[in-house]
Amino acid sequence: MIRKILLSATAAVLLGGCTQYNVTPAKEVHQATHQNIAQAPEHFQSSFVGGKVQDGWLRNFRDPILNRLVKEGQQHNPDLLLAATRIEKSASILALTHSGMMPQLNLVGGYTYANKELFGHHDSGSIALSLGWEPDLWGRVANAVASDAEMTIATMADFEWARQSLSAQTARAWFLLGSDKMIYDFQKQVLYIQKKAAKVLAERANIGASNMRDVHMMRGMVAEAQDNVLAARMMMEQDTRALETLIGRYPANAIKAKRLRAVTGNVPSGIPLDLLNRRADIVAAQFRVASAFHKTESMALLKLPRITLEGQLGADVIQDTIARFIGGIFMPVFDAGRVDALIASASADQKAALANYQSVVLNAYREVENSLANDRHLMHRERYLNTMVHEFKTAYDMTNENYKIGQGTILDVLNAQSKWINARILQTQVRKERLVNRVNLHLALGGSFDHCAPKKKAK
Repeated sequence: MIRKILLSATAAVLLGGCTQYNVTPAKEVHQATHQNIAQAPEHFQSSFVGGKVQDGWLRNFRDPILNRLVKEGQQHNPDLLLAATRIEKSASILALTHSGMMPQLNLVGGYTYANKELFGHHDSGSIALSLGWEPDLWGRVANAVASDAEMTIATMADFEWARQSLSAQTARAWFLLGSDKMIYDFQKQVLYIQKKAAKVLAERANIGASNMRDVHMMRGMVAEAQDNVLAARMMMEQDTRALETLIGRYPANAIKAKRLRAVTGNVPSGIPLDLLNRRADIVAAQFRVASAFHKTESMALLKLPRITLEGQLGADVIQDTIARFIGGIFMPVFDAGRVDALIASASADQKAALANYQSVVLNAYREVENSLANDRHLMHRERYLNTMVHEFKTAYDMTNENYKIGQGTILDVLNAQSKWINARILQTQVRKERLVNRVNLHLALGGSFDHCAPKKKAK
């Protein structure tokens, strides 16, 4: 039940349609943000998406099987379940820290019995309700609570990033399996062609129209084709098991690969400048800086005096009423550098969090630019390979027909066939790379290209 509540809160905060993340980091985060934007390439200044992107990029691939696999993985993947438990732990730590601001009511009691030879026995006892409170005069606990609250939000963003990454991993694995399927089917087609050619050559050799060298050459090609079919099948089986493991289904061995779908839709021009508030890993890094800032403030306030108040109300062993109020003050005078060490440690954590934030931002920019550039290059490569496959297949068919009527040699046929086979396999691989790169682009952008629908004004 707790996990469901926390995951519902995660969805509400992180997946709320076009709602922006409620980012309220420390001033150091804002400075780092401006610094990174100033260093960003000029074309980052144009944004084609407004607000938080929608989490519907899977629809762009128009593959219902992929949608089901992603949903299954998000329900059963053990790493994602582990990430969910971190939210529970972080929320528990927040509740524990917050309890330090509240009064504490305890039931206290005691009983003592003493038996002495000269004075006889003596006993005493009491029971009372004790109410204690440490006023947070300087905001030390409040800063600690703020630190843990921001760390909880960062952990929720980590979960969202893990969820998005799992979706991308599942899509990549599914497209890889589709590529394996196409290559496996094609290798079987090549094997059929080789066997047919070997049979024709053997028949021609029997009537003296061909020589045994060509027959042996073709038999070797048949064996090579058989090996390629088996290798393709092994790869397809391995990638099937990898996908089943990813979505928590292994070892069902029930996923059937499908042929790759073509990449659809064009990528909008421009790179979103508001990427910093849309990628969950960047949001997590922002809140970790804010958390470290408040933790440093909390540690620095340990040098100031602390006041404790305590009141008790109860009765002793002879039913006399006990009522007392105690106030105390605590201020460190000499602690052998303990507080200074805590402050130094928190300051180092703050610097590390800020450096990590800057690294995550620059990495995000790099991933977006690489994916956009790759999308263009792979599109052109696929066009060239389509032409190569068509031309090499035509050349192979013509060479094969010429050989049948005594023009050319078997080596000419095998050379033309080899070029066609290599081009066809490379065409399949590049088609898969285009799909995988489109997945990488969606992950780099934090979601789809869809524009957030404008909110309707209340009448």
